[in-house]
Amino acid sequence: MKTIASLRQNLWTASFAFIIVLLVGYGADLFLFRHPAWMLIDDVILAFAAGIVVFQYERERSRFLSEKLRVIREMNAFVRNELQILNASVEHLDRARVSTIESSVGRIDWALRELLPGKDTLTEQPSKLTTTNQRLKHSA
Repeated sequence: MKTIASLRQNLWTASFAFIIVLLVGYGADLFLFRHPAWMLIDDVILAFAAGIVVFQYERERSRFLSEKLRVIREMNAFVRNELQILNASVEHLDRARVSTIESSVGRIDWALRELLPGKDTLTEQPSKLTTTNQRLKHSA
């Protein structure tokens, strides 16, 4: 996966594109001033270039969104599988089941922290996780 460009890199790329388009446009204007019959060809070339830019942008955007959807689908399947283990373990609560529940919660927490972008999920609320674990241990 590509790294995200910084604001400075984005500004540099935009400035470079601005200068290139300005120079090409100015050169085309000088040429068309002497040969006005070529104006239609100039418009077609400009429209073609704009179409290519939009096509590339949309293609990259589509790739980005499909990758995000793939990760979400995989996480959905992973979390559902772990929740099935938790659901089956809660029906017969004993000491062995508590460790199964804790390991399932740990795997879900790891998956959400490591595989999905954003802030930590359960690690931001350690007191809530600890009290839940203590409640499970005392009920066993």
